[in-house]
Amino acid sequence: MRGARPLLALALLTGCGGGSEPPLPPVRADLATLAPLARLRAETREIDLGEPAAREHLLAGWGPDESTGTASFVWGGGSSSLVAFEVVEPRPLTLALRGWSYPFEDGQGQQVTLRLGGVEIARRHFNVDPETWRVELPAERLVAGENRLELAYARHQEGSPDVPRAAAWDGLRFDDRPVPSTPRFDLAVGSVEIPAGSAVDWALELPADAWLAWRAIERRGPVRLELAVRAEFGEGGERREPLADPGAGRASLTGEVPGLVGVALRVLGVSGSVRLDGVALHAPSAAPLAPPPPPPRGAPLAPSAVAARPNLVVYLIDTLRADRLGCYGYARPTSPAIDAFAQAGVLFEEGRAQSPWTKPSVATVLTGLYPVTHGAQQRSQRLPESVETVAERLAAAGYQTALFTTNANVTEKFGFDQGWDHFQYLSRARGRRFQHVSSAEINQAVFAWLERRDPERPFFLFVHTLDPHDPYLPAEPFRRRLAPDVDVAAACCGRSTQLTGLAPDAARERARQAGALYDAEIAENDAAFGALLDELERRGLGASTAVLLTSDHGEEFYDHGGWKHGWTLYEEQLRVPFVLRLPGGAHAGRRIAAPPAEQIDVAPTLYQLAGVEIPGELPGASLLARLDGAFASPRTSFAWLDRPGLALASAARSGWKRIRFTGAWAPPLGRTPAELYDLVADPHEREDLEARRPLRGRWLDADLRLAAGRFGARGEAVEAEIDPELEKSLRALGYF
Repeated sequence: MRGARPLLALALLTGCGGGSEPPLPPVRADLATLAPLARLRAETREIDLGEPAAREHLLAGWGPDESTGTASFVWGGGSSSLVAFEVVEPRPLTLALRGWSYPFEDGQGQQVTLRLGGVEIARRHFNVDPETWRVELPAERLVAGENRLELAYARHQEGSPDVPRAAAWDGLRFDDRPVPSTPRFDLAVGSVEIPAGSAVDWALELPADAWLAWRAIERRGPVRLELAVRAEFGEGGERREPLADPGAGRASLTGEVPGLVGVALRVLGVSGSVRLDGVALHAPSAAPLAPPPPPPRGAPLAPSAVAARPNLVVYLIDTLRADRLGCYGYARPTSPAIDAFAQAGVLFEEGRAQSPWTKPSVATVLTGLYPVTHGAQQRSQRLPESVETVAERLAAAGYQTALFTTNANVTEKFGFDQGWDHFQYLSRARGRRFQHVSSAEINQAVFAWLERRDPERPFFLFVHTLDPHDPYLPAEPFRRRLAPDVDVAAACCGRSTQLTGLAPDAARERARQAGALYDAEIAENDAAFGALLDELERRGLGASTAVLLTSDHGEEFYDHGGWKHGWTLYEEQLRVPFVLRLPGGAHAGRRIAAPPAEQIDVAPTLYQLAGVEIPGELPGASLLARLDGAFASPRTSFAWLDRPGLALASAARSGWKRIRFTGAWAPPLGRTPAELYDLVADPHEREDLEARRPLRGRWLDADLRLAAGRFGARGEAVEAEIDPELEKSLRALGYF
């Protein structure tokens, strides 16, 4: 069953019934298992626009929070603004919305059209003075759950560098009823208390004949408890069942057909609450067996698997898409050395980055932590000293450590020098800017270090090249081979803002030409990688060295209407190569289809190879566990992007992918705030299924909520001082 959650499956299959419940098969998930997957909802009564707490309601078309000194507000801009609010019991509502027009030079004010669920409800003209707009929202246009209100604008500010301002809003409320509290779990006794006007809901992938059971129901006040069940497929829509009996009970969820099911417990009324005790989810004993759990984090390798304390090399090619390599199915001859390397190693067919740009991704590779945990996400943020790196732990275990990079995002200023015996950032002055050097030049520095290293100690070598990164300027032999018809000066370079202004036909041709230059740069870097492998063999180190080839992120060539990287979370920016050659050629020629290899898995892999205990707080798992099938269960792959005004998160699991926008103003490339893709049927993410499969989106939203709570930042982000020289280097890479 694609998309089944191992966490839930394990709970269903290993729990046992008991207490005063009716006799049930010994297959269950109690409330402690279900609670983390739940979404707790309370009806929206008021949104104080301009305050941080309102951000969770603002989906798109909103600026940053602002203040007049006496009141907070937020600008709506572009063609429209979208705001979400919760309803537990659909009924007629009176909306009060306070706002004013942007001060246009002609003094004509703003015409605003209000739409609910895509249907026009009302229109109003606003002037520059604050006014309150009252609108009746009909019950038939409201749904139980999230509702979306659109404020469409007839005009907007001209010449703005960001989303043009149209109207300002400082408050939204529905009526004067008290704001309900959210449901509360008491996991110690297995109970949940749901106040009036609130609900608990789940989106769960369940086997056939699953049911929900409870031991007792206690009502407090004039309230009604309702169970609502909605299958992802099937006729009849939502099935609602009142739960009035105070004793034990059960309700069917899936019937004879397994699948994704939405389950909601709603309490209707004005005041009071309902308490449910002994809530548990059950399934027949014939449910499919769960896959085995991964091995212990510190599990030693079998003696024949690799040499004891091997040398370790991570070769990271910046901006390298997996689908541009021959070993990943690319038809053009970009990667003969990497392809041969893959034949001698283990290729992971799906590799995923945790961020679409260098700093957060490399920080994840070198710490094993998600970007939201280590905190080096934005342009000026650095890796905190409190975060332990792989280099620090391996150095403490006796390894020599060396890092070579030519990317200005991976420098001492940003905290990447932690734990290295030798740290070398290579760059070249070109006019007033400092630019990166070629992979062949990095090789020379690496070879010199190999010559003087201590031969009695194992080493950890991290090589970070930058050839495929824009500007696309391949060496002439590689250009002649892979981009012979391309005018380098015309196609190599260009700001993203300039490229996004191209007409579609011109953009496609530019993508073809720039992509050909990109291929040539991959070939150039491939040759340097082959030369490094040859050098290891020449020095007699090949048989005792584990080598991992990967990348920090991919690159876009108009795939979704954009360019380069660091602006979206689509697959062209997140799918990266993972190829691991073990000492002595162990497992040579293996291809591992699932689960995906991720950047969070690099640190555990290096620790296991080195015989170092894997820290328990790391979310990843060693890639070696895939080789004997010890880690074969599906898991969720997360990625984050956090830039000023642009915040995105994605969750991919069992062939489904969710992208959510949480930043100010609007999602990039004119996209919607929430997107959903079936990566099996639609690997290039052409068809957004959010409107057709909302339950599937909610299923992945639960993963994003869990990740935010579990992996969120450990402390305040640390800012780095960017001096003029560093700024020049970053500017050369397009980061200014």
